Amino acid sequence: MSHTLSFSRVSLGQIITLGLFVFGLIVCIVAGLSLLWALIFGVFCFSVHARSKGIPLPEVIRLLGRGVGRIANILTIFMLIGMLTGVWRVCGTIPMLIDWALSIINPTFFVLWSFLLCAALSTLIGTAFGTVSTLGVVCMLIAHAAGFNEVLVGGAILSGVYVGDRCSPMSSSAALICALTHTDIYGNFKRMLRNGAVPFLLVCAGYALLSLVGLEHVMPDGATDALRVHFHFNGWVLLPAVVILVFGVLRIDVKIAMTTSILLACGSALLIQHCSLSTLLSTMILGYSAPLKELSMLSGGGLVSMAGVAAIVTISSSYSALFEKSGLLDSFEHMVERLASRIGAFRATALVGLLTTGLSCNQTLSIILTRQLCAHAQHNRREMAMYLENSVVLLSAVLPWSIAFSMCSLTLQQGAVIIPFALYLWMVPLYWCLRSRKVHQSCPRTLLQFFLAKKAHRD
Repeated sequence: MSHTLSFSRVSLGQIITLGLFVFGLIVCIVAGLSLLWALIFGVFCFSVHARSKGIPLPEVIRLLGRGVGRIANILTIFMLIGMLTGVWRVCGTIPMLIDWALSIINPTFFVLWSFLLCAALSTLIGTAFGTVSTLGVVCMLIAHAAGFNEVLVGGAILSGVYVGDRCSPMSSSAALICALTHTDIYGNFKRMLRNGAVPFLLVCAGYALLSLVGLEHVMPDGATDALRVHFHFNGWVLLPAVVILVFGVLRIDVKIAMTTSILLACGSALLIQHCSLSTLLSTMILGYSAPLKELSMLSGGGLVSMAGVAAIVTISSSYSALFEKSGLLDSFEHMVERLASRIGAFRATALVGLLTTGLSCNQTLSIILTRQLCAHAQHNRREMAMYLENSVVLLSAVLPWSIAFSMCSLTLQQGAVIIPFALYLWMVPLYWCLRSRKVHQSCPRTLLQFFLAKKAHRD
């Protein structure tokens, strides 16, 4: 009877609306179409549902605009990332980092080093996108130049860039979770470091083993000859990268750090690499175009490279305010509470996180939706903050159509084949699924009291 009552609360309109949107996503994925078509179709589906609830059309449009307004900061970061990835190429920063890294990194454990370096930088600056577009690109270009397994390296980079997204005090997702759960960001940071130590070490061991896969682990001779011929290397060329690291340590806003780095890179391109102003501007907008075949691995970046991802984020984020007003997801909260009472709150949160990411395709929106749906599954605010960090923040990057993955995929020029090798994204949720207990840590307080009272009565 209780199951019937739970499901009866979900209206036919809700089922049809969500079903149509999921169907649209599946069609686009199977047919190889752009995700934008499915998201635009979602705007139509959710708007029709809102109108059926009596919300006037002008109000629907205003709500869509409010949702977009919530991610204006992310769109600004996208623009800065696009410009930064272009100018770092033309000014010689990325070429010099490649040359330097090829000379010092032990090629035998290059996969492990890719993970550790990206994890360190992402923890400093707190952004997966900023890390993958800088150090991640460098690691992938090295792998390409040296002939390493790019799938394994891509998985290691994808893992590393989300270490900081999960626990860095500079992370926007961490700040969002603190706001939603009313917890302290530095307190959460300490807890994340403590409860993430074991899976982190297991991941390092895994990448150490994967580094040994393959027959050749030697840097090729002359791998950087073309770079040294075409670019002038000195300490000033590395300054744009140093600024990112220093500003990260000082906890300065990542937008300020990126803007400063871009300005320094422009100066390096004009004064040291003797790049023309027209070429510099073209690189910032359209990306770097390699003048020689030997330098083709450097091509890319620019504002244009971020256009597709920015469009996807904009459309998917427009849903949030509409969901709140129309009550599309309200009926599912009780179902999630019952699920948590049976499988545990963390497991329920992880499952809901996967579903909401699949629905919204956006890490920010999936965090908000997961917190909303799981509000009654865990009443301890600190525990809920930990659950969100250990589940939806990481699992948002394991779905091929999500923004969290597609952004990294486009930047690294690698497909969904790298997802199984993003060990950190899998290990942390799996570790906590196995560790979390079913009743005492995960059930709502009233349900726990019910079971304890029932046990006392039997005794």
